[in-house]
Amino acid sequence: MLLFALPTACGSADDDTPEPSDPIHTVIVAADGSGDHTSVQEAFDALPVDNKPHIVRLRPGTYEEKVTLSSRHPYVTLIGDDAATCIITWDDYAGRDNGAGGTLGTSGCQTFLIEANDFTASNVTIANTYVNSQANIAADGGDSQGVAVQVRADRAAFYGCRITGYQDTFYGRGTGRVYLRDCYVEGNVDFIFGSSTILLDRCTLRMNRNNSVVTAPSTPADHRYGIVCTDCTISFPSSSEKDFDGAAFTYFHLGRPWKDAPRAVFLRCEEPAALKAEGWTKMSANPALFAEYRCTGEGATAERLA
Repeated sequence: MLLFALPTACGSADDDTPEPSDPIHTVIVAADGSGDHTSVQEAFDALPVDNKPHIVRLRPGTYEEKVTLSSRHPYVTLIGDDAATCIITWDDYAGRDNGAGGTLGTSGCQTFLIEANDFTASNVTIANTYVNSQANIAADGGDSQGVAVQVRADRAAFYGCRITGYQDTFYGRGTGRVYLRDCYVEGNVDFIFGSSTILLDRCTLRMNRNNSVVTAPSTPADHRYGIVCTDCTISFPSSSEKDFDGAAFTYFHLGRPWKDAPRAVFLRCEEPAALKAEGWTKMSANPALFAEYRCTGEGATAERLA
């Protein structure tokens, strides 16, 4: 996904080659103070409001902050040195007090909110560390979602990123388009969900709780595509392991329909043996399209439909 053109080559003063455009504005975020800013939010807030591309370089460090990229700042590219060492993390959850007499809710509990169109991230980890264990669910009144990334914009792309959480990790909210390539996404209980058109390409989808569900699309009725996984690897712990509630890892489902006209398709994905034979499960709507095609692995079956 090309979001901006590179500067043109320099020409001599006496030829017809155009002069190069201005270099793309770049700032550096470094936790140790060696860059322009020490936090991601500080860097975003300081960007000019000029509808031009900007690059934010993230140096190694653990950035404990809740981040919002405002709609005023389209064309931002966030580039980490390495996803293993460039980590943005927070621990909000849906039932937490919002300070205004209510709770954060699913739409307010994210670590990273993207409101700006044409956003790209590469080589960063975005995590929500709130664990939706049975103990926490009981303590929080049963409202335990903890979103890592929420996208409310169009044309958001992630390359080589790690996006981790527990319940409801990646939320595509709205009707925009989202692309993930060579990413690692971890969670449980519909951990890739929402009404956006989301394409996951060559990603690893890892579950960290028994009886997990990978997707919960709420695709609008007038949209042709919902959540599409192509050439992805679905990873599930072995049956000898136990999750954080002490339950043995035994099975999971690919998805369940969540309102509107839900669509989810898995193409040429690697599916482990723990995938339930029916593949899909129910929630609050009837799927418009739940399907697999040419998937492999011990849990795969030929062209299964919900």
